[in-house]
Amino acid sequence: MSAKQEGEGDKATEEKPKKSKKKLVIFAVIGLVSLVGGAGVASMLGAKEPPPEEHAEEEFHEPAEETRQIQTADLGQFIVNLSDMGSFLKVRIMIEYDYALIDKQLGIVAGAEGGQAHGGGASGGAKEATGGSGIHPHLAKKEHHFRDVIIRILSEKRANDLLTVEGKTRLKEELIDGLNEAVGLEEPPIVGILFTDFMIQ
Repeated sequence: MSAKQEGEGDKATEEKPKKSKKKLVIFAVIGLVSLVGGAGVASMLGAKEPPPEEHAEEEFHEPAEETRQIQTADLGQFIVNLSDMGSFLKVRIMIEYDYALIDKQLGIVAGAEGGQAHGGGASGGAKEATGGSGIHPHLAKKEHHFRDVIIRILSEKRANDLLTVEGKTRLKEELIDGLNEAVGLEEPPIVGILFTDFMIQ
């Protein structure tokens, strides 16, 4: 064998290990990329699922607004001289109030005073509310204060003040404010006024 042939043989033997090393490196890189990519996809898929479930759970268990228990009570009929001489107002007034809000502020547990709080247990000659429920006992105690407030507010009005829809709306707002002040609770329970009879002469 000539020196040239020997040199070529050495080159061939040197190139073979280099090529095989390159292949090994390439396969290793491909394998690593596959593992990382697979783990990344799995983690992405895994990460995407919990947030919607958590979000849905949060929405489902989101605290609802406090339960309101709106009831009505008839405060009776009022005949009052208006501020312009010779005119008077005949009106029947009902209030809408939050029964549960009164209980909450007085520290009454629901059902603890069921016999007294519902139907006929109210004292002070309070009228029975529509739907068969009696007025809340705390409001029944304030009935005389309510009548005083209503007569005072009505007697300050003139006939022309009460002939329009706007005038009646303002009167309702004043009555709600005055009656809630008479109730004497931090959160006002009276939320509405109803005129079931309204006549000016």
